[in-house]
Amino acid sequence: MQLQIQGFNPAPGSPVHEALAAVRNGTVRYGMPPWLLAYTPVARMNPYQSLTYRHFGDEGFVVSPVLDPESFESLMPLLDQTQGIVLHLHWLNTVLRGAKSADEAEDRMGRYLQRLRRFQSAGGRVLWTVHNLAPHDAVYLNVERALQQSVADLADLVHVMSPETPGLVGDFLALDPEKVVTSPHPSYLGAYPDVVPRDQARTMLGLSEDEVVYVVFGAIKAYKGIETLVAGFDRLLDSSDVPRRLLVAGGPDRDRRTRALLKRLRMHPQVLVHDVKVPNEQVQYLLRAADIMVLPHQVALNSGAALLGPSFDLPLVANRVGVLPGTLGEDFTEFIDSAAPQDVADSLSRADRLLGADARHAARDFAAEHHARTVSHDLARTLRTRLTAADGVGEGR
Repeated sequence: MQLQIQGFNPAPGSPVHEALAAVRNGTVRYGMPPWLLAYTPVARMNPYQSLTYRHFGDEGFVVSPVLDPESFESLMPLLDQTQGIVLHLHWLNTVLRGAKSADEAEDRMGRYLQRLRRFQSAGGRVLWTVHNLAPHDAVYLNVERALQQSVADLADLVHVMSPETPGLVGDFLALDPEKVVTSPHPSYLGAYPDVVPRDQARTMLGLSEDEVVYVVFGAIKAYKGIETLVAGFDRLLDSSDVPRRLLVAGGPDRDRRTRALLKRLRMHPQVLVHDVKVPNEQVQYLLRAADIMVLPHQVALNSGAALLGPSFDLPLVANRVGVLPGTLGEDFTEFIDSAAPQDVADSLSRADRLLGADARHAARDFAAEHHARTVSHDLARTLRTRLTAADGVGEGR
């Protein structure tokens, strides 16, 4: 019989088949029905979701993907076989995607909210994670804001990654403090292969040992502030005798501005571009070859890269945005305070203080403090406690 791996491509019966298998296995494991946590949208290029759910099984949850974000209602017939069903919503950008007008966007929002309310009326629970200030590709921003607020109001629980989040989003999103669950972004320790040492990684990428190497990792999009970073990097090159190189790696957008940015990067003699989605086994080459990871976002709430760099012992240069100032320690982070190219250059120059072993150790310690085994277990326990308390049955297992 041919092996089939479920949960990666929608198939007839999805998401019920995946969820039913998870519930049956959980019932055998625990000797009683489990909680079912169904999550959507599913994003597997970034291991964030796998890390977040890594230890949910220790707290009586089974986890199952909903590959089609519109299909979650089909899970409700499984309710009687579980302690309860939790729909974990991550990014909301799929709801309005493809709308051709504001009216169509509002209609899509209304129909989506109706489905969520039916799901709750049938006994389901809704958990929403506040990942972003707004979807990066938002076209109808006012409708996106209304959708976020409606989901926040409707949700049984709202997950934030920092206690500062409610205040940071407060100008456009009101969060009920009674619903808020705070749990940080997990680090990526153990999530990627990590066996290649620095010298071999540099040799593979054609980098010299005496170069200071900065890396920007993740999808290449013009809005991420890479243009401003390059302008500051150029000023630093003009004022410094130290050889320096900038690596920019990730899958690119197809919009005109990003295409122009890629052309500029390719022509720059001190910039190396790897404009593809980086396979997991290649991440180590890029990060082990680097000295510092740069987070060039000028507008952001959370940042996975802020946990990825330290997972490879990399200190950070980051804009002072979102939760980052309250999350990242200055013993391994240099902050950029404005988008002026000279300020960027000055921050990169000051970051030379982070080139020693102390900063790399501090970055590693930060990653260890946010290890998935701790973050995932604590979030699962908190959710179980809140869910069972709402049922008035105590903590149970």
